[in-house]
Amino acid sequence: MKRIHLLFMLIAFSLSTFAQVGINTEQPTEYTALHVSERNILTNSTPDSYNGIIIQRYTEEERDNQLTPNMGTNQNSLMIYNTTEDCYNYWNNIDKEWKSLCGSLGKSQFTFDCSSISIIGSYIKGKSLTNSNYINIPVTVTKPGEYNVTITTTNGYSFQGKGTFLNSGTYTIQVTGQGTPIEAQTDNLTINANDVEISCTPVKTITVMSASGQYTLSCGSAIVNGVYKVGTALTTSNTITLPVNVATLGSYTITTNTVDGISFTGSGVFTATGSQNVTLNGTGTPTSTTTKKMTITSDSQGAVSTTCNVDVIVVIPGKRLLTIGNSPNGYGYNFSGTAASNKLITTPANYGALANSVVKYDGWTQIINGGGSPNATQLTNWTTGSDPVDIIVIGFDWGANTAEAQVIANYLAKGGVVLAFVESGTGSQNILRAVFDGSVTTTSVNSAGALYKLPLTNDAILNGPFGDIRGMQWGEDASSTEYALGLPTSGITVYSGDTNISTATPTGNVGRVTGFKHNTLNFIWMGDGGFNSNDGGTSNTICPFYLNSSNFPIPKPNYGNGATAYRMNVYNSIFTANAFAWAIERAEHNGINTK
Repeated sequence: MKRIHLLFMLIAFSLSTFAQVGINTEQPTEYTALHVSERNILTNSTPDSYNGIIIQRYTEEERDNQLTPNMGTNQNSLMIYNTTEDCYNYWNNIDKEWKSLCGSLGKSQFTFDCSSISIIGSYIKGKSLTNSNYINIPVTVTKPGEYNVTITTTNGYSFQGKGTFLNSGTYTIQVTGQGTPIEAQTDNLTINANDVEISCTPVKTITVMSASGQYTLSCGSAIVNGVYKVGTALTTSNTITLPVNVATLGSYTITTNTVDGISFTGSGVFTATGSQNVTLNGTGTPTSTTTKKMTITSDSQGAVSTTCNVDVIVVIPGKRLLTIGNSPNGYGYNFSGTAASNKLITTPANYGALANSVVKYDGWTQIINGGGSPNATQLTNWTTGSDPVDIIVIGFDWGANTAEAQVIANYLAKGGVVLAFVESGTGSQNILRAVFDGSVTTTSVNSAGALYKLPLTNDAILNGPFGDIRGMQWGEDASSTEYALGLPTSGITVYSGDTNISTATPTGNVGRVTGFKHNTLNFIWMGDGGFNSNDGGTSNTICPFYLNSSNFPIPKPNYGNGATAYRMNVYNSIFTANAFAWAIERAEHNGINTK
């Protein structure tokens, strides 16, 4: 009691003399109104334990409801301890608000819906978590500030995410995994957000799988499902069906790399050995129309990975097509009207955005019927300016003069795509001379129903999405075929010469070319204006172009101008279907509107 009495006397003396208060010290530090020392001023000794100062404590709600309405000038710099924020606050009279000594923001406040939480990655007994194991929590922030979210299990692994929200609004917190699952079981998750335990109903869980099994992939038989478009997020329909052969039971995790914004993953447990399918689910949004070569990686046998590749095709946006040529009686020389040639290129199952479309394509934005005699001015309007056509197809019976032929050559030089099926004598020669040089000549050969052998060349036209026609043949329609001499054969892929194989004794001449593809320009030329003629029934010498009832290209049987024994299937429609697939792809990636 004597010591306490003396202490009060000293405090009173200090206050009256120096306007300072010293507790456990006779000499408060200069400029301090209150100095609390750890030393005992009576014995000049350090106490057995150290003590601190506790100032008034409030929750943030109590602070705002009880103090804030009454704060004024006299309370400037008043200090309290905010138990909600776990930090000292002081009143700032200028800003009329409480400031945090932990920073200008302090603890954030946010809400979230447990059902919106997504668990990413595969969880396998004995396999340490990596940066692919995390939990996403979409939140709505009502007060900016720091956040700390921990998610724990009782099975050897947990998650943590911390950071700062600078503004109110909606965000996604990524809570990163760490540790190694001990047992294969289903674990309940305990979620703590800013020191508040969150109760989710139903409880969020993670299933830890057993160790990986042993299995092999069959990427060659994989099926890519769904439609893929630039700027459109993948959905549950965008999957890969992947055949596997399981040798040893266990879990599996199969993933792909991310290519142009998309990736695939699948996981589960094999409950039977042998051949079976697994589903890889796609995520992301395609950023380009290039074919995505997805590398598939498995965790077969745990530490041993096996890989292979699968292509994902993205829908090509629609293009503008200019058709040139006549189309009497529905023969379809210029792909217009209701002819079979038009049905080939406008049927969505052939070229469309359907899941089963052979060529993933958004269809034609415009088909311009240029008629049978377009002049140079018209051609220039269609092929130049800010919006030139993407593709030109030419059929019977347009005879281009030198000026018109030069427009076509200029269009090709700028990246335009031309499919020319022509036999117009001088007109065909004019086009070839404009593209190559003045030494090229063209001449007619053979007659209606002539058959020409296609090479075994592995080429996008001969071996394309509508069929492999290498080593097959195409048929001449109605009249004679045109061949070209003087072409630079090193710069072209030759599709046929002038030999008619619909005879017991085929003969031909070296250097005569009746069909080719340019190796650098987007140009295909076939020396028959009726190559795509398609209204001749079962005739063996006219209309070699053939579709089935679904407008899918098929060979026309028993065609040829020789004896019955020398007639064959002709593959004109499949050649043209593959050529259009090639033309669309070239227009998208190497065309006049993409350079």
